Amino acid sequence: MNNRSINIQKNLREINSKVQQDPQRPVYHFLPLAYWMNDPNGPIFYNGTYHLFYQFNPFEDTWGNIHWGHAISKDLVYWKHLPIALKPCSERSETHCFSGDCIINEEGTPIIIYTSIGPDKLPKDGAEQWIAIGNETMTKFSQANENPVMSLAIHEDLEVKDWRDPFLWKEGDSWYAVLGGHLVSPTRPVVLLYMSENLYDWKFLHPLIIGSKKRGRNWECPNFFKLGNRHMLIVSPHGRVIYSIGEYENREFKPEKWNILDYGKCYYATNILEDQEKERIILLGWIKGGGDISGWNGCLSLPRVLFLDPNEELAIEPLPELKRLRNQHYQLTNQSINNIQCLFPEENYVSAIEIKGEIDVGSSNRFGICLNSQEKIDKGYSFGYDRDEKRFWVGKEKAQIDLLSYSSIINFHIFIDHSVFEIYLNNKFCISSRIYLRNKNGFRASIFSDAGEIEIQKLDLWTLDPIW
Repeated sequence: MNNRSINIQKNLREINSKVQQDPQRPVYHFLPLAYWMNDPNGPIFYNGTYHLFYQFNPFEDTWGNIHWGHAISKDLVYWKHLPIALKPCSERSETHCFSGDCIINEEGTPIIIYTSIGPDKLPKDGAEQWIAIGNETMTKFSQANENPVMSLAIHEDLEVKDWRDPFLWKEGDSWYAVLGGHLVSPTRPVVLLYMSENLYDWKFLHPLIIGSKKRGRNWECPNFFKLGNRHMLIVSPHGRVIYSIGEYENREFKPEKWNILDYGKCYYATNILEDQEKERIILLGWIKGGGDISGWNGCLSLPRVLFLDPNEELAIEPLPELKRLRNQHYQLTNQSINNIQCLFPEENYVSAIEIKGEIDVGSSNRFGICLNSQEKIDKGYSFGYDRDEKRFWVGKEKAQIDLLSYSSIINFHIFIDHSVFEIYLNNKFCISSRIYLRNKNGFRASIFSDAGEIEIQKLDLWTLDPIW
């Protein structure tokens, strides 16, 4: 590392020693040593190691000065920070290295392709797509002399705005890429398809899909990949992330129904890891910061495994390797609840836990978990399901979901990491949210039922260890 890189790492470690004391900061979600992070970029399994890149400001806890941070893992649970992988090329007036992808070319060389931003190439109408070439350990990437490898001129008469976030895959001997943005006159969100034989010379094929404005004015971070025998497209429309599963043939995608991928407002900017080692598709996302925090901002979602259920609908489960974090174990079985009951011993505060179980909703109209162990249920400090309204809430966020269309039993899997909440329902729905601790020691969790009785068939609780 040069002196500048050494000084950056030294400062990050110094700030890290302070932000670790923040009771709102998660301990088993990945996040940088300090400061700002947003989109996960180019996750890849390479030479026996998982590599994660991410949008990173190494100087402040707000957006700006965007570099590519870098970390590695053997299991996607425990991570090791590495020096910054990609920084803006000041010699060519580059100010930000926006999101992109990382692949291995035919010669075995790591290649990053990303959206390059500068004073003369603004995000709205001047973005370019650049390539950076990595060394064999992926610890250093350098921008290629041939850049840009794509500019807006590639579209000829088609006017595209906010063009960014390349996502790549290979078919036969050719490379393909999708990028997001929107068309004008009229404004419509779009995902565009490109092809190259060598990663340097690209041809624009056509829009993979032109969306309806009701699904967002602009689409960012497109992920397009094979899932089972079908294909799935994910886009981030400056709101809740959405997806569609459909058929892809002859470079044409025919989407079916659009659905919400995560009902939380803090979940955004996804990326996909095609884990060829274990033949699975892993979803990663950015969980936004917020609240009264300083010195850090944002974290990575827990990895989620995507697959198709027997009806060829999307199913979502947390990464099985997360079980390695489990510590103390508590269990409830075959218990009826018609008021409120503590889940942990009364004197225990918890802030990093996992809860998994099955509940028969019985006659209850509203039930859930309260985080303050008080008899009065505080809807801003709890999460649960309202049967009459078919609505799940987490803190002040609400999601219109029908959890009881096929059965009176709800399966749930919940991860609480200080102020970060990730909730899986019936292996089908996810909602991520932020609820900020009122007591620096943590929460006192209780399960409750209003206006009726629920039956806890089985409920397991674990405290979870930090990953650092």
